[in-house]
Amino acid sequence: MKKQIILLALVMSDASGIAAAGESRTLTHTTAAGSISRLVLNSGIGDIDIDAALGATEITIEVVLTPRRGGFFSSKRKAEQEVQNAGLSADVANDRLKLAITPEADDDRRFEEDWHITLPSTVALKLNHGVGDISIRGAEAGIGIDSGVGEVGVKNAGGDISIELGVGTAVVHAQAAAYASAEAEAGVGDARLTVRGQKIAS
Repeated sequence: MKKQIILLALVMSDASGIAAAGESRTLTHTTAAGSISRLVLNSGIGDIDIDAALGATEITIEVVLTPRRGGFFSSKRKAEQEVQNAGLSADVANDRLKLAITPEADDDRRFEEDWHITLPSTVALKLNHGVGDISIRGAEAGIGIDSGVGEVGVKNAGGDISIELGVGTAVVHAQAAAYASAEAEAGVGDARLTVRGQKIAS
């Protein structure tokens, strides 16, 4: 059965920079892939980097937390305290691994979270992200991304791919023969499809 690629972007532009301050803290977690077939990540501000490999037997997670200034009057001390109080939640339920930083985010969180994840290529991905860039390589079981601001890059992918991006640019490189259809839509800006080196008219 051939797959589908769907890209939705409201605005095609560069993501805004984020000012960082203070010392970072690294949280790590490793688990046997076992029967896990789906990974769900809920994240706020920062970048996500995912490497999927055929034959891998473990899922490894590293997330670097870096205090940031939210505004001119924001407290660096409070930002550093939030980093020290934060934890990595990695909950497994049935065949799903759900990742997040605790306590749950609010509109005033004062740190970035930069994720690096390695996992088997047979694990499907669902990412719910706020602000920052996303890079995924080698995932073959399907990808779903809902992101507010940033650039999204997907390479050597398989399975259904769906990307909803508020502000930024999304680029997907996949084998054309594996897909029955592909759609790209932009609210403001351009949406382009290129198949086998040929640009498809929109």
